[in-house]
Amino acid sequence: MKHRHGNGSGKFEIGQHDMGGWVRIVAGRTGDLPDDLPVYLSHALTNWFRQRPQLRMRCVLPINKDGDTVELHAWYDLQIFPDLAAQQGPAQQGEE
Repeated sequence: MKHRHGNGSGKFEIGQHDMGGWVRIVAGRTGDLPDDLPVYLSHALTNWFRQRPQLRMRCVLPINKDGDTVELHAWYDLQIFPDLAAQQGPAQQGEE
């Protein structure tokens, strides 16, 4: 991986993409990725699941490029279904 040169050039983004049943955590398209990128990806994945306590991670798969981890794909199960009654109108709540 390339080394950073200062003046804010070491910034990079991590994308989190919910694919419906699995999530993709990927570094942004930049040439200056840190050597410890897998740690940043892992933290992003942990935070993604922390914000969604109703999901349970089933498994995770690292995606490598030239021997370096550049993405994490994680499959999940839905543990608790959200209460949708608040989103329905009053007339719809009594109908079933």
